[in-house]
Amino acid sequence: MSGLRAVISNAAPLQHVKLGSCRANALHRPFSRGSRRETREKGEEVDAAALLAEPTWSVASLLPPSGQTSQAPEISSKQLHHLLRLSALAPPKDAEEESKMLETLASQLHFVRDIQQVDTTGVEPLQSLRDETASGENASELGMAALSVALGKEDVRGKFHKRIRRRRDVEQTDEAAWDPLSTASKKVGRFFVVEGGKNE
Repeated sequence: MSGLRAVISNAAPLQHVKLGSCRANALHRPFSRGSRRETREKGEEVDAAALLAEPTWSVASLLPPSGQTSQAPEISSKQLHHLLRLSALAPPKDAEEESKMLETLASQLHFVRDIQQVDTTGVEPLQSLRDETASGENASELGMAALSVALGKEDVRGKFHKRIRRRRDVEQTDEAAWDPLSTASKKVGRFFVVEGGKNE
């Protein structure tokens, strides 16, 4: 019994130190629960309308100042027109619109340059946006249970050279019976016709 009391008495100071350190860390946080509690205790009411009236942050803060030129590589007018052709976008109508496009593209390259400076040492590249855990891979695998419906619509023909043939007596579903050319106004055989101008 005396040993149990000694353990409890030794654990109490440790618990006090942990709680004290957590409170100290919380006070150093700009948006901690402790700071909100202290504000309410002082009787100061926060005006939500005034707080949301003006933005506290803007994406423009990530861009270089207006007087300072970006360190991103300069894009020429020829490169801009080449990128527009690759993207199937209309070229600028005049020099002013082209200047705005070049300015916007320079801002985008500034963001790309900052992303490229992130240290990714030891970080494995992302292969795909999917669940790469063991349970996720098992769920994405195709097993015999998932293929049983498709296999039930096939027959094996032949004795020596066996071949798989799809059964014709199986009723087609609405999805298989859908005709993608049914809404085409003009078609030739199995293809639909798109009329364009002479210059296109």
